[in-house]
Amino acid sequence: MSSTNPQLPAPTERTVLVALAGQPNVGKSTVFNLLTGLNQHVGNWPGKTVERKEGHFSYNGTTYRLVDLPGTYSLTANSAEEVIAREFIIREQPDVVVAMVDAAILERSLYLLAEMVTLPAPLIVALNMIDVARQEGIEIEPEVLQAALGVPVVPMVATRNVGVRELLETIDGVVNGRIPCTPKAPQIRADHQKVLDEIKTLIDGCVPPPYPPDWVALKLLEGDEEVTRMMRQCLSEAQWQAVQDVLRAHDDALVAVAAGRYEWIGRMIRAAVTHPRPGQIGLTERLDRWATHPAWGLLILAGILGLTFLLTYALGAPLQTLLDRAVVGALADAVRAALAGAPAWLASLLADGVIGGAGAMLTFLPILVIFFAVLGILEDVGYLSRAAYVMDGVMHLMGLHGRSFLPLFLGFGCNVPAVLGTRVIDSRRARLLTILLAPLVPCTARMTVIAFLAPAFFGRAAALVSWGLVLLALLILALAGALINRLLFKGQRAAFIMELPLYHCLLYTSPSPRDS
Repeated sequence: MSSTNPQLPAPTERTVLVALAGQPNVGKSTVFNLLTGLNQHVGNWPGKTVERKEGHFSYNGTTYRLVDLPGTYSLTANSAEEVIAREFIIREQPDVVVAMVDAAILERSLYLLAEMVTLPAPLIVALNMIDVARQEGIEIEPEVLQAALGVPVVPMVATRNVGVRELLETIDGVVNGRIPCTPKAPQIRADHQKVLDEIKTLIDGCVPPPYPPDWVALKLLEGDEEVTRMMRQCLSEAQWQAVQDVLRAHDDALVAVAAGRYEWIGRMIRAAVTHPRPGQIGLTERLDRWATHPAWGLLILAGILGLTFLLTYALGAPLQTLLDRAVVGALADAVRAALAGAPAWLASLLADGVIGGAGAMLTFLPILVIFFAVLGILEDVGYLSRAAYVMDGVMHLMGLHGRSFLPLFLGFGCNVPAVLGTRVIDSRRARLLTILLAPLVPCTARMTVIAFLAPAFFGRAAALVSWGLVLLALLILALAGALINRLLFKGQRAAFIMELPLYHCLLYTSPSPRDS
């Protein structure tokens, strides 16, 4: 008699939660796409219009769930992005947080890191764009920075897939306990340490989990609105009054907290970073003397836009013709031949209506692909921020600011992504006004109609008439913007704050991070 052993249940595969955090334009999306590939989905955070990106990948037999947190400059509740980033880290308690920082502007990037090291999640610093830093004459010693921070530091050039494997190895090591993570957090300015201790004592036992009491006390000193509202509900009237008395007696506490962080940043920079010698001018500064000049900047922008359209139509028009003949035309002819014995209306419906209509949309694909590819290159290089800067004065005439230029410029390719692109505009008023104006930008479809009809009606003057129509459309756009702003928004103007990133030379060859 043979006995059978009961089949044991298969062990469930472990899933590790990784959060990807950092400022805007530090390469988070590049790393996210490299790690997750097609295994990702995009939506909105619950109750917010902020984009949520999530994906998964496997490494060493472990499944990792990667969440790309919104780009933010701090973890203070000044915007929805900042609240989402910190609430996710505190409430979801990821197994590890990868903090992306820009090596070329490390001092500015470290302020966010100074806030993140006070949160409970294990931290890894991904030191991205070290090639751009070296291009600017900045040398960083990752090992020294790692010792100063107390957390793993991985040098990377994400755009060239350099350092990504080292990052995966480090994540695996931190998650499995092989790599220690003991962050050295910044301290509040010495003259306010007793004040912080007093706040901790007053709120002791009243902080709702999973919020760390030390972090909550620090946020109360900073005057964080979300944390203040939360603790107002958790404390009794007497306790809250005592906390308020302490805060009112030290209304400079926010300065003391920030001073402690900047002192911490200064120590990190002095320990690990070597700046160019005084008087040495970097590539970005040399180029910006021209690219951001009030007069030359506009001429350079006009030239780049002209080259963009020239390249788009020089390459896209032949491909458009080829698609029309080889694909759409051939398929329509094949349908007519197959339906030779069918009613004429049926053959015409399928060949001219369905295939001809859908095919006409297909032929615009090369122009759109080339146009947006050129825009992507300009954005990666860092020029689009300069374009927004030099156009700020022109945009103000319509009650907008320079950031609105980028969505409107997308409208030359297609008005639909132009409207979608308005989500990068912070002000609701400016965003709404840009949405109203975006359909007035002459897109490729209208340009195609103009290019087709102008020669038929105006002969040799077709080019001049085409340019005139485009300029007329832009003039109407400007007048409509000024009129709408004056009538609907009472002539309000939007403030414009934008960080100009360093230029990223696409031809620059970086050594491996192992040589750093």
